[in-house]
Amino acid sequence: MKTATILWPAPPSHALASAAAVCVLLTAVSTAGALQTENRWTNSSELSFVRTGGNAVASTLGIGSTLTRSWERSDVKIEAGGIRTRTTRLTRTAVGTPADYRIDEQSTTMTSVENYYARMRFDRRVSDRTAFFVQSGWTRNTFAGVRNRLVNVLGVSTRWTESEARSLRTAYGLTHTVQQDVVADPEWSSRFLGARVSCEWRLQVTDNSDWRSDLVLDGNGDDPRDVRGDWINSLSVAMNEHLGLKTSVRATFDNRPALASVPLTSPLGEPAGEVLVPRKELDQVVTVALVVSF
Repeated sequence: MKTATILWPAPPSHALASAAAVCVLLTAVSTAGALQTENRWTNSSELSFVRTGGNAVASTLGIGSTLTRSWERSDVKIEAGGIRTRTTRLTRTAVGTPADYRIDEQSTTMTSVENYYARMRFDRRVSDRTAFFVQSGWTRNTFAGVRNRLVNVLGVSTRWTESEARSLRTAYGLTHTVQQDVVADPEWSSRFLGARVSCEWRLQVTDNSDWRSDLVLDGNGDDPRDVRGDWINSLSVAMNEHLGLKTSVRATFDNRPALASVPLTSPLGEPAGEVLVPRKELDQVVTVALVVSF
């Protein structure tokens, strides 16, 4: 049975270091803002880490930060973060005789999960329920075939209800997307206009716990088949004023996924070049994180 393990400590990448620096910077800015003004910046940072040791070693590190500020009729929200895992495939070979042998080990290290994001949104309320907004977001998910994706949105949001117990907001907008795939699709344009529909729902479950469900649907104006969905469900439990635990389940769907280059072998077993095949349409991520809020 093949076993995939993770080398520890894993050498940090520039991208993960940058995401960590952003989170630290956002936390520092939010703390400074709290001392300067009543309408202060607020920050919520998440850190998740899992490691096992012994015969199998595995570790995963995720980090994220959300910085927000509200004025009388305006809101700003800045988010950044990512998740990264490095894995090592270990192969053992016995050399010698059954009574006298040595064990040779060979290992191959690779990044098995790499997903980063950064986005910013500005809302301007024109009434108690309606607001205009602009948003720009960047995503990298190389294992889904996306090297870089930049989506700019201009739209309108409606706040249907807002209280300590629950809140519901929907949004509708026009998008401009610029996407660079790991493997370029010769039949697909990397720049296109589209539309976005989103829904944000929050429910207070108990005095110290909240459930959130955020759904985003994107459509491509050039290709009706190209529909993407991003659905995040999370349960947050506050331990005190500044610390909490958050469990999240995220599902991302792409009806026209990016392509992957697969080696082609002839019926005789000889190399015959490569073919382009679509990747899987659905990805899921489950995380448990420590949340620090200011």
